[in-house]
Amino acid sequence: MSKNDERFLMKVVDFYYKEEMSQEQIAKRLNVSRTTISRALTKAKNEGYVKIIIDFPAENTMELEKELEKKYPLKEAVIAASADQANSGYLVARAAGLYLSRVMKNNISLGVTWGYTMKQIIDTFDSEKMGRNIKANGIRVVPLLGTAMPETADPGSLALSYSNLLCSKLAEMVHGIGHNLPAPMYVKSLEMKKLLMEEPQIKRALERARSCQAGVFGIGTMTSASSIAALDSQNSELILSLARQGGIGEIAGRVYTKEGKALESGFDRRMIGLTLEELKDIPIRIGAAYGTEKTEAIKAAAKTGLINVLVTDSLTAEQLL
Repeated sequence: MSKNDERFLMKVVDFYYKEEMSQEQIAKRLNVSRTTISRALTKAKNEGYVKIIIDFPAENTMELEKELEKKYPLKEAVIAASADQANSGYLVARAAGLYLSRVMKNNISLGVTWGYTMKQIIDTFDSEKMGRNIKANGIRVVPLLGTAMPETADPGSLALSYSNLLCSKLAEMVHGIGHNLPAPMYVKSLEMKKLLMEEPQIKRALERARSCQAGVFGIGTMTSASSIAALDSQNSELILSLARQGGIGEIAGRVYTKEGKALESGFDRRMIGLTLEELKDIPIRIGAAYGTEKTEAIKAAAKTGLINVLVTDSLTAEQLL
């Protein structure tokens, strides 16, 4: 390389990296084309004039995310660094809230479910004031299932079961429109379900849910600690029975097997909400979950496409690999 060529490369590198000039600005300054500047920068890297060092924070989880994205058919894995699972609830909820902030574009319809995780995501979204950074207009927040009524009058239990309430709260924070599904999550008989499904308001609400561009779900376990089991004592016994029949997890009130299929049961047939197949038609399906007890449920959901975006903590992510 001649001294002139070397001097030219050094000048381009100095302008671009130290002076932070654009390629267009450098081209005008040196009276050459933008293509010449682009080639010079590439040559400078190849010749060793430029060395790029990426120094991520110690708690960076990018490698874990890449490994999960290779192992499972995920659009994206979002992992919250956590040294102690006692803090994971908040960290995962915060990571899910930040991801939601990123996908909220103009006129998007976002589907919301229910449960402990869903409530924590929306509470964290509120406490961290994430809504103030969203500039999109015309956001619609839509329930993907009906509302269950727990036996207890505890306000926390009521809030986790009211998908309509969670929708309204999130919609208010993003200056959007919150929709309702005016129906219970499940009914006592198929006859009652048939009657309700004929109601125009319920039909419209479910049609709205089917047209969502994104949906966010918690991933439930098949134990007495699950959101479904918390509703009443009968459900607590039912969830254990469904686990014995092959149920491995629950999304939007739907119990699924390790193959990602809905577990056929009277409970499933009497539910009012989107089916698993309908949920899979939503383009962005965000599953937020963490914990040793949820590993198999998360694996099945990620492997079979029930979710295509996973938000979890680093401790759970390591168990999924």
